[in-house]
Amino acid sequence: MAQKSKVLRVQLQISDTERHCYESLSLSLAQHPSESDERLLARLLAFALEYEPGLAFGGGISSADEAPIWLRDEHGERVLHWIEIGQPDPKRMRFLSRRCPRISLYCYGPQAMRWWQQHGEGLRDLTGFSAWQLDNEALKALAPGLVAGAELQVTRSEDHLYLGLGERQQETVLARLAP
Repeated sequence: MAQKSKVLRVQLQISDTERHCYESLSLSLAQHPSESDERLLARLLAFALEYEPGLAFGGGISSADEAPIWLRDEHGERVLHWIEIGQPDPKRMRFLSRRCPRISLYCYGPQAMRWWQQHGEGLRDLTGFSAWQLDNEALKALAPGLVAGAELQVTRSEDHLYLGLGERQQETVLARLAP
């Protein structure tokens, strides 16, 4: 019997001085059985760092033709911003860049820098592309606090991140990879 996705309800507090974005959101998101807590937290952080009205979680791991996070036009016909998590196939990123005006990539994991060194040069010239690296150690330290009803606080100031999840706190730097 296949395992079902776990639905997690989270309170997200965003204080982003770079974009003058201050929001308090109640979110429900599904965690696929094969998705790690670190990846789920990376999705939540990317959502907070890119937040704008209309931004939504897509099918992610369980759906190859949906973004982990995306912004669609008001009719839901066109993707305006595709937000990818992890180390995606570079060919897929180039394909998406021809169909989507904005693409953001949030790399994380122990092999993220190695992946970027191998594939980053070929992605830097994509139109509307930006890439960031999330601190894997911070994700690992915070992930155990990601439980139903958790409150995640994300404060960004000059690419310094101050993160709080339950009783856990982390301070880290959001590293820009591109442009």
